[in-house]
Parts: sequence; structure tokens; C-alpha cells
Amino acid sequence: MLEFLFELIFNFFGEFLLQLFTEALGGGFKAGWYKATGRQHKLKAEHEVAWSVVTGVLAGLGTLYFFPELAIRAPGLQLLNLLLAPALAGVLVERLRAWREGRSEFSWPVFGFAALFGVAFAGTRWMFGQ
Repeated sequence: MLEFLFELIFNFFGEFLLQLFTEALGGGFKAGWYKATGRQHKLKAEHEVAWSVVTGVLAGLGTLYFFPELAIRAPGLQLLNLLLAPALAGVLVERLRAWREGRSEFSWPVFGFAALFGVAFAGTRWMFGQ
């Protein structure tokens, strides 16, 4: 029983770290794109939503190339992963960004865009993973 619990925690944590890593890469790519194009203003909300979904799907497909097997096998736990990992990643990304920007208030849009990326990423891996 304890072995199963450790495996579950490791698998969930692995999927979560994979999601955070690809989200950081997407954020870095976006920042580089801003610098390369000389943009100073932020994207509109609908463009942020599209960016989050498209990059989440692309990141999910990209990770499937390197990690085609899903770490979590049980269908119920996969659904739990689809709900929890994006929410946790959204909170973590929002808090890291708040810390970097020196603010203490919670930003729901930042959380929402990060969580949406996570849903697109996890959903893609769930639909096309083995």
C-alpha cells in the first residue's frame, strides 16, 4: 500500500513538473518574442486565451514525443490529475509572477491563463498518451 502511495505521488509530481517546465518554456518564448518584435504592451485577453490553449496543446504534443507513456494509469486518477495539476500550476505560476513583480494581491487573470495552459497541456497528454 505504501509503495502504491509513493508511486502515485511520484507520478503526479512528475506530470506536474513536466507541465511547469513546458509552461516556463512557453513564457520564455513569449518574452523573447516580445523583445524581438519590440512589443511593449500586453496582449488582449482573447489573444492570451488563444496563446495559452495553442501553446498548451503544442507543449503537450511535444512532450508526448519524448514521454509517450502516461505516468498515471488509473482512469480516476487521470481525471484527478486533469483537475488538480492545472489548478496547482496556475497558483504556482501566479505566485511566482507576483513575487517577481513585487505585488501581494492575487491576479485571477494570470492564474486563469496559466491554468488554461495546464488544462490544454494535460488534456492533450490525456487524449493522445498511451
